[in-house]
Amino acid sequence: MANTDDWGDVEVHIERHESGCWTWDGALLAWNVYRYVAEAYGAPFPAGQKLYRMPDCKLGAECVNPNHIGTVEDFVLSLQGRRHEIPEPPKMATGAKLTPRDKQFLKTLRIRWE
Repeated sequence: MANTDDWGDVEVHIERHESGCWTWDGALLAWNVYRYVAEAYGAPFPAGQKLYRMPDCKLGAECVNPNHIGTVEDFVLSLQGRRHEIPEPPKMATGAKLTPRDKQFLKTLRIRWE
């Protein structure tokens, strides 16, 4: 499965909703997409335990946000308002800064950089 180094690859396939829910827009996976996302997120689910949707989740089965899925203990803590969300991994770099020299070179190639 994935590891935390793969979060950048996973994150590009996640659509975030205002409700806090996430949906997966990537290819179908041969394994459980919820566990795949959670493992890449850095919060793997315990093996062999049944997973539950947290009460605040608005999308239900479509949601792959690891903070909206958990064990029965997580569910009880959520009902009591004591479950803490797992912080999101740092954002991956989305691009490089171009120097004036780079821009000048790209102009000669007729490539837009902005």
